[in-house]
Amino acid sequence: MEERMDFRILNNGSFIPSIGFGAYKTGTPAESELAITNAINVGYRLIDTAAFYDNEESIGKGIKNTDVNRADLFITTKLWHRDAGYDSTLRAVESSLKKLQLDYLDLYLIHQPIGDIYGSWKAMEELYDQGVLRAIGVSNFYEDRLIDLLYHCNVKPAINQIECHPFNQREELHQLMRMHQVVAQSWSPFTRGKLPLFDHPIIKSLAEKYGKTPQQIVLRWNIQRGIIPLPKSNNVEHMKSNLDVFEFKLTNIDMDVMALLNEDKALEDHHAASGLDRLIKL
Repeated sequence: MEERMDFRILNNGSFIPSIGFGAYKTGTPAESELAITNAINVGYRLIDTAAFYDNEESIGKGIKNTDVNRADLFITTKLWHRDAGYDSTLRAVESSLKKLQLDYLDLYLIHQPIGDIYGSWKAMEELYDQGVLRAIGVSNFYEDRLIDLLYHCNVKPAINQIECHPFNQREELHQLMRMHQVVAQSWSPFTRGKLPLFDHPIIKSLAEKYGKTPQQIVLRWNIQRGIIPLPKSNNVEHMKSNLDVFEFKLTNIDMDVMALLNEDKALEDHHAASGLDRLIKL
């Protein structure tokens, strides 16, 4: 039996599930294929991968193993920075489609703000107009890079996929994105296990209060902030549990309490990755 699923509306009118399945480091090709098949079978409809993850072929096979109609799935992949630029982006999209065994992508993202972003975006806009890409967006764009793209585009990015978890809540960036109707997605909402998220007394107490797991509290917190979380697990029971977050709601007070956890503690610095850290220090 499928869990209930809510949806968000993107700035181009497309519907996107309010929670997705992240496919970063899902294991061997066989393990990745099985994980995607299981995720779809338990109710996930948003699958997120990337060329950099080197598992698009496994994702495509996993999708084919299910009986779910293609139109009911929302498949995302991303452009790696080595393929930045107009011509390279066109080739990269073609490669991803072939590996995924798909005719179109529901969402295509620039993975990092590195290289010829303008050339890549121009190619993506053309493929969007052709219907090959149903929505386009970015990933790991901080405020400065997002504003810059917004002033140099014809098609506004629908999504910005960023690091976001209770220890790094990114409220200023979220305010900017809401102002420009750019929906946020959260990669690694559980911090990849690198930070003691589930041992925090506030999260543990809320889990006890609502009769939910700490993971469900974090996912529900994301959703109520208007953020689409992308949890990952190869364990079917964990997949089901992570999806079961639509039958309860955190109170406004509990949301305010969760806000107290913010430490601006990032797992990765994408200003450094793009070279903007040097500009910021000048």
